[in-house]
Amino acid sequence: MNNYLFIRKYFSKNLWFLFFILPIFLCSLALSCSKKESTEPETFEYPESNLSFSMHIHPIFIQDCTDISGCHQSNNPAAGLDLATTTPTFVSNKRQVVFPNDADNSPLYRVLLDNYLDMPRMPYLRAQLPNEKIKAIKTWINEGANINY
Repeated sequence: MNNYLFIRKYFSKNLWFLFFILPIFLCSLALSCSKKESTEPETFEYPESNLSFSMHIHPIFIQDCTDISGCHQSNNPAAGLDLATTTPTFVSNKRQVVFPNDADNSPLYRVLLDNYLDMPRMPYLRAQLPNEKIKAIKTWINEGANINY
C-alpha cells in the first residue's frame, strides 16, 4: 500500500510537469526559433515624377495583373490585353486603354478606381490596388506613358 502512495505521489508531480510546464516551454521555444513573417504587405515608394515603365509600372502589372490572377498574361490574355510583355500596345479587344498624357480618360487607369464604361473594376474580384500603385500608374500615363525606359 505504501508503494502505491509513493507511485501516485511521484507520478502526479511529474504529470503536472509533463502536462503544464513542458508544453509551455516547447511552445515558447518553437515561437522564438520560428521565422517571423510580417502580415503587412511590402511597400514600395514611387517617385512623384519621372516614373519608369520598366522599374515602376511594369512590376505593378506583373505582380497585380499577371502573376496572382493570371488574367493578363501573354498567353491568352483577358480582353486581349497583354500586360506581361515589356512592349505592351495597351489595346484590348475593344479599345485603346491608355491615352498618353490623359489618365482621366484612360480606361486602364479608370478601371483601377471603379467600374468604367462596360468594364468592371480591376483587379477583377480582388481588393483594389494600394493608392500608391494607382497614383504611380496615373502619373506615368500623365507623363506620356513611355515604355522605353
